[in-house]
Order: sequence, then C-alpha cells, then structure tokens
Amino acid sequence: MSRLQQALPETFVLLEKLSECHLKDDIYEHHKLLKLLPQRLQPQMLSQITEEKVVETQMELCERNCDFSGFFSKQLSSTEFRHGLICLIRAESEGKVTQEEAENMCHTAFGRIQIICCQSLQTELWLEKQPLLNTAAETGVYVKQEQQGCIFYLQHSDMDHMVMFQVCGTLAREINHLLGNILGPCNILVCSHLLTCNSQEKVCKVLAINHIHDSVEAKSLYLNPPAPGTEIPEEWYDALEMNILNNFEEREYVGYHSNEKYIYAVIIEELPGNSGQFTQRYKIDIGKEEPIEVSCLDLYQFKREMTQPTPSAGWELQLVEGATPHSSQQTTRSLPTSLEEAKKEIDKCLNDIWTLPKEERDKAIKRLYLRWHPDKNPDCPLIATEAFKYLMNRIEELTKGKGKSTGFHSSSSYSNFQDFFHQWNEEARRHRTSRERFPTGGRSYNFWSFNENIPRPNKEEGKRWCRQAQCDLNAAHKDIGGDSTEWCLFKVHQAVEKSLIAASYRNNGKQPNCSSISAMASKVSSYSPQLSGLSQLVRDLIALDVDAKKTQYPTYHSFPNIPNGQFRSHVPLKYLLTVEKSNNYFTQQKSTDTSL
Repeated sequence: MSRLQQALPETFVLLEKLSECHLKDDIYEHHKLLKLLPQRLQPQMLSQITEEKVVETQMELCERNCDFSGFFSKQLSSTEFRHGLICLIRAESEGKVTQEEAENMCHTAFGRIQIICCQSLQTELWLEKQPLLNTAAETGVYVKQEQQGCIFYLQHSDMDHMVMFQVCGTLAREINHLLGNILGPCNILVCSHLLTCNSQEKVCKVLAINHIHDSVEAKSLYLNPPAPGTEIPEEWYDALEMNILNNFEEREYVGYHSNEKYIYAVIIEELPGNSGQFTQRYKIDIGKEEPIEVSCLDLYQFKREMTQPTPSAGWELQLVEGATPHSSQQTTRSLPTSLEEAKKEIDKCLNDIWTLPKEERDKAIKRLYLRWHPDKNPDCPLIATEAFKYLMNRIEELTKGKGKSTGFHSSSSYSNFQDFFHQWNEEARRHRTSRERFPTGGRSYNFWSFNENIPRPNKEEGKRWCRQAQCDLNAAHKDIGGDSTEWCLFKVHQAVEKSLIAASYRNNGKQPNCSSISAMASKVSSYSPQLSGLSQLVRDLIALDVDAKKTQYPTYHSFPNIPNGQFRSHVPLKYLLTVEKSNNYFTQQKSTDTSL
C-alpha cells in the first residue's frame, strides 16, 4: 500500500490515517467504522481500481534446469498431488462432487500451466491501463491468468524453507482460484502442504492428519499400469505410432496387434540373429504363462511429443527456464518437413519392404499406408496428402514391375493391395474419429499425459548417468591411500547415487523420488531378481561412512573436529573391497543391460 500512497497523491484524495484522528491504532476497528458510513460516503479501496502486472522489461530468466523451479514443476504435475487435491475437493463438498467431476474440474482448470523461473522478478501497479510510476517492487511469485490457464512466474531462490512455504502458499491460493474458489481456508493450507509431498505415502499422511477422507479409487486414477494383455481403449488407437523405423527398449510398454485389436504388451528382449530393419523379432509379455515371439511389424510404440513437456498426471505443465531443456528421452520421429524428404523416406522403406515375405510385406505396407494417410495426419495435411499420393503410385509401380530399382519381384498384384485399401481407409477414419471425440478437457491429445502410470524406460539417459557414476568411482580409486579419506568416501557416495538413478531411468524413465541412497537401493532392488543384493551392498557402504554430508561438513562432527581425519586408516581397506564389489556389480548389470 505504501507504493500506492507514493504514486497517487496527485491523482486521488487519500483518506487520512485514522490513527492520527484520535481513533487508536487498530486497523480492524477503522474498517468497521468506515463501513458504518453511508455507501455513497465510503471511500473506495485502491486495490479495487488497480491491478498488479509483471515488469517484463526487468525480467531476467533463470538458467535452465534449476532445482528450484524444477521442484515445483514436478510437484504440480505429479499423480500424488492430483490424488490429494481430488480428495480435498470432495471433502470440501462433503461428497457432493463425484470423483469424476473432481477430475474434470482439475483437467479444465489446468488446461496448461506454464512456469517461468526468473533471476529477477518485479511487479508494478497499473491504473486505467497505464503503469503507475514508482510502484515497481520485487516479488517471489506472480501469477498471470490466461484464457487457457495461467503462467506462474517464480523468482529463483535456494531451497529455503521460508521461501518454499511462501511459494507453496501462493500456488495453493491460485490453484483454488482456478478451481472456482471451491476450497475453504483450511483446505487451501492443506493444499499447500500437499505441494511439498513427493510420495503417495506422504500425501496419505497429510490427508489423515487433517482428517480428510482418502476418497480416490486407485483404479480410477490409473495408479498401476495396465496388465499386459489388456485391450488398449479405442480412443488411444490414433496414439499408436505407425512409423516402422522405431526401436524398442526392454520393459517398454507397447501396443501389439492381434486378431484385429490392439493390446498392451511389454518388451522382454530383442531376439538375436535378425539384423534387418524390418526383420527384427522380440520376445514380449502379453499376460500369458509364457512370453511370445513376434515380429517388430506387430509392435507399436505410443507417440511421444517432439518437444516434451514435463510429464503430468492430469494437466499439461510446461517448464520455461530461459531455454527449452534438452531431453535424451527417445522421441517419435516427426513427419518430414518437405515433400522431397517424405518421398525419400517412402522409397527407402519400400526398397526394404519389397524383399520381405508376403505376410510381413503386407503388414509393413499397411503401416506405411496408415502413417501417411491424411486422416492420421491432421497437423500436416498438405505434405501428408501429397506423400500419400506418391506412396500409392509407388506401390502400383512396384506391383506391376516398374520399380525405380531392379530386383523387385512381386508375388502379388496391385489389385490384391486394393482389396486392403478400403479396409485401411476405414481404420484410419475410425482412429481420427476416436481422437476427435476424446474428452481432452482442454489439453492436447497425448497418450503419456493421460497415462503417467505407464513406465517409459529411458535407456540413453540411464547410460548417461552410468557414465558419470563410473567417472566418480574411478576418481574415488585414486584417493585410496591418501590423506583425504573423506573425499574418497564422498566420491563413492556420488558413484552409488548416480548408479541408482541410472537404474531408475532405465526402468521407468524417472529419477527416484527418495533422497537417501538406502531408500533408492530399496526401490531399485525391486526392479529385477538380479538386483536383490543391492540393498545389502548399499548398507555395507553406509556402514563404512559413505555419506554425502558427514564426509563434507564439520557440523556433522563434534567440535572442534572436521571431516578430514575422522575416518580411521583401516577403513580404506574395507572400503576398497566394498567398492570393488560395487564396481563389479554395476558393471555386470550394465553388460547384461538389466538395470543400466
């Protein structure tokens, strides 16, 4: 209010402070007295005629991938937070709002959340569409409402408890505003508490402490991935990638085409001995007693966006920190940007397809047909339409022996493919109709935004973390026998922590949501029977003082001691044996590609 008083003395007649009129200092009593005046004599509140806006000219964007904004982006988009928020909405309405209605409220309110992290963030007051001079002031959080959602501006800060409390409180109030102010003051406070929870267990604990019923059915929120063999809903058929130039990762959820329907399957392994692009075969789990072996042409990845937002569980959340962060997560190949590129891709695919046995060739032609069908490409109709025409002409040429390259020998005629064209056209139209009818709640049609529970293994990111873990371990070896044992132990901690993170990326494409290496090891050990000894190995390391803080900070030792000199000389020998075991363990896991 002080910045208003400085900016408006010449524009408005401001009410004198009532404390200077012998009415004591209680501001609430002053408000009561003002309300006793006739309506026409009551002074107008300045907050009713001014608005606060961000000073864009003074905005300095934060470096990308900062922990501060990354924490909030992850919390806002998490399944756990959505779970707790739906419980709050239902509790506030005493059950009058159904779970489905609460989910839809969240979907509608959070059509798109954008987070912009700034090194410098200022706001100023505006009156009658003009900025007021001398009203600019620093702020920690600013929210800009937009037609499709809102933008959260955060001023970068260390993970200070007071700052975290302030940001969570502001976010909770704005979330309530987006929901139509459905939450009362007490539940807004609970909402801010939920924003600090990084696990379902903690969310449930917060709900219990505040006497909020956990009214969400797990099956409705898809907290568990669908069982292999479960039929994929027809609404997601158009999300299946028809591109046949894809590679599949172990434990990846995919679509498997069988008996004219698509079902969920999990990749177990690629079978050796098939090096051709379209001759690869995989062993997959479809829920039967034994895995089955299938052609790569029967398997479909779910489309991934080329510019991946932070995965969300009910809302699309985009993190903006100066520049779009790079992701090594494998993404779906986009359609070529020009017709010439499209023709080259079609020619290359047909060149390989025509050497396949008839049954496999028919499968590949169908996928190529659907990949370029205009109904399957509403975002690029011009290129898709022309490329589709080119594909049809090339198929006709090849079946009639008029291929551009020699060596094409067709065992079927063009009329044979024509028998399938009508069927494939109908399938493309059904896919488009299902996509258009799908209730996105203001969001884009994105399989992964609506199915965060399904693991998305990220082998390349896992390898990246594993490489650094090995570098840390090599550095630790060099410190053995020196006079800085604390550094040796610290580097071991770093190596183990990064190896565990690598295993998590390899399994589900995410970092573990726990902070200690013992908790990480417990979680990672559940990924595979081959990882069962991991927890004990990490406990052995912790017993040898492998700790990130004890090895670095004097506050973890009694005065006047410091970390240097606190680890006895016989420890490195025990540590060396354990480190060698750790190194061999992770190297073995990497070579077998079980965890890394």
